[in-house]
Amino acid sequence: MGKPSRKLSTTTAVLAGLLAVSACDADPGRPQPPRERVLRSAEPDAPLTTTRWTVNGLLDADVTRPLPDGTAGRAYLTFGKDGQVQGNAGCNAVRGAATVSEDEHTITFGPLGSTRMMCAGPETQLEQAVLGALRGKVGYRLDHRTLILTATPGGKGLSAASG
Repeated sequence: MGKPSRKLSTTTAVLAGLLAVSACDADPGRPQPPRERVLRSAEPDAPLTTTRWTVNGLLDADVTRPLPDGTAGRAYLTFGKDGQVQGNAGCNAVRGAATVSEDEHTITFGPLGSTRMMCAGPETQLEQAVLGALRGKVGYRLDHRTLILTATPGGKGLSAASG
């Protein structure tokens, strides 16, 4: 037989090196980095009523967009057990009727009254989007500590976190 080729020797050396490195990684005495886990809190899902829902995203065709710059935490809603909703749309306080159908997972908003303050650009953008999501009959979904409101035509809506 002839002399082994240089290419085969290089490949063998690389494979031997990889085996050595992987063997070092598998050392049972060596601490391993923690594995990432996504765990839900042991707390129950937040109830729709009596929870303060802080708007944290705007939906457009089921894609969540961030809030306008500088408006985080400004818009929030609280649904009462009395069929009323109150909160802030980003600039102005809002209040009105909100009939919840748990069977259909819908909320039907009546006309909302609001204060009439003048607002700067980002607050006005947020308020228009929030008020647009609170018109007529909208679908809702609760996912642990998140509320998603979605208007059927066009998929516009909002997401909000409890707290």
